[in-house]
Amino acid sequence: MKTPIVSAVPIVGKDFIMDIAVILTGMAQKIYITMTGISKWPVLNSLWAAICCKGYLPDKIYLFVTLGRENDARALSEWIMTLTESYGKRVEPVLRTIDEGDFASSGKKITAVMEEERAAGNEVAIDITPGRKAIISSALLSAWQKQVDHVYYLYLEDMRNATNPYPMIPFHLQHFVDLKEEVWK
Repeated sequence: MKTPIVSAVPIVGKDFIMDIAVILTGMAQKIYITMTGISKWPVLNSLWAAICCKGYLPDKIYLFVTLGRENDARALSEWIMTLTESYGKRVEPVLRTIDEGDFASSGKKITAVMEEERAAGNEVAIDITPGRKAIISSALLSAWQKQVDHVYYLYLEDMRNATNPYPMIPFHLQHFVDLKEEVWK
């Protein structure tokens, strides 16, 4: 009896390779979910803090892009790849578009990613530092409902430093927290 051929087309995409690695090693991927906001710096600085403060270097990053912030997303993608590469793993963000005026749709898109990644057995973190309040509220409700592993927030005591790179913000004026650890004990 011949072994059936599952696919005649080789599948060598990065996601496929990561999925095979997870299956073979039994290790979950680290997933990081974030979104654009008024400024680019909160997106990058919070990821930087997750890597430095929590040792959370993601395998996959979802960047939800609000309409009108597509140029920010392009710049952020480059910054994110450069940052993650400097820590040994170049991660290209998966871009997803959301409409900040359509809270229900935006919340459902973020929830769908959380569900998909949790169902795959992955460790999921969401960063609520950037983004508008309505989108963050939807994301936070989804995070609680879908039992994500981490809800990260970078709190700055002094907003005069908000447009500085993470290491240039005085450490005594910033607090990186995992709200799930701090609040949802």
